[in-house]
Amino acid sequence: MKILFVVDQPQDLVSDPLYIGLVRLLGQEHVVDFPSKSIFHRPEAKRWFLPQVPDLGYSETKIFDLLRDRAFDLVCIASHRAECLANVERLAQASPLPPLVYIDGADDSCIRHDVARRFPLAVYFKREYRWMSASKIGRFTDYARAFCFDRSLFEKTHPLTMSVVPDAIPRYPVSVRDIDVSFYGNASHRKRAQAMALLKPLAHEGLTVAGGIYASATDKAYKLEATPLKRLFTKIMRPATVSEDIQRRKLSPNEYYHTMARSKVAVSIRGGGFDTLRYWEIAASRTFLLSEAPDILIPNNFEHRKHAVFCRPGLSDLQALIRYYVSHHEERDAIARAGYDHLLKFHTCERRAGQFLEICRQHL
Repeated sequence: MKILFVVDQPQDLVSDPLYIGLVRLLGQEHVVDFPSKSIFHRPEAKRWFLPQVPDLGYSETKIFDLLRDRAFDLVCIASHRAECLANVERLAQASPLPPLVYIDGADDSCIRHDVARRFPLAVYFKREYRWMSASKIGRFTDYARAFCFDRSLFEKTHPLTMSVVPDAIPRYPVSVRDIDVSFYGNASHRKRAQAMALLKPLAHEGLTVAGGIYASATDKAYKLEATPLKRLFTKIMRPATVSEDIQRRKLSPNEYYHTMARSKVAVSIRGGGFDTLRYWEIAASRTFLLSEAPDILIPNNFEHRKHAVFCRPGLSDLQALIRYYVSHHEERDAIARAGYDHLLKFHTCERRAGQFLEICRQHL
């Protein structure tokens, strides 16, 4: 199979690792990115979570010629953003396109009906896939509300979550995990501020806590939250007076991964959507994953108390679970090892690429 992987330039935590996985499965000459994406090829644009491959150097004219020669089996619209959709429009104006598959990696669970009307999609991949009801009434409600009674679109929509490139995550020779619990993230959801507020008192109990959440001018969730949360967030972000282990400075990738490798328990809390890279990175670091229970469909997800541990949606048992697993070493380590093995079996970039290709083959 030969794929034209239509991209835009911003990083995409769903489709970028998928591209690397596809290249590794099919060979680079069979996965052509258009236009050439800097973070895939140019050293000065490299991202911490992604290895790079050589640029094939295809010009736009060459891509148009390949399309006219029917050299591609499918076109993957690899981003939900306007720039990527405009790139597909340009291609469609130059030549008839092979079947189109669309990766919607947006933070929300909204179905992009405008994109489905604009392009004849063969497959729609959705990161925040929430339609899991087993009842007939529940399925009907999902079908009616999210898909506007479009049965064809409903049947060709599939979940596609993030994955990791294991060799992009540094390995540290850590003989002792000297951090009891860690949590880091951008201030993209109120639960992250809530989680930090729950972690901070654990330092009073003698636990070593490493963590921080970071706000920027573009953090919509922080800007739009109600005043009480803003006060809570401001209080959390003040310089630590209880423990220097609670950090405020955003870590470099190496510091971040090193902290994760030293952690007995690492916490993952949703951002703009549930699916976050940290959720997968923790398991890939062979660290015990403590997360809120997913509210999206993740095929072959970690199982509770087998590969990871899920706290209640309101985080009411977060502190108790941390205390328990910090002190129960053998149980914690067994879950962390099982989580790592499960990730290698189902959630690496190569595994995700294989799942992507299998679904595409079923529809094409």
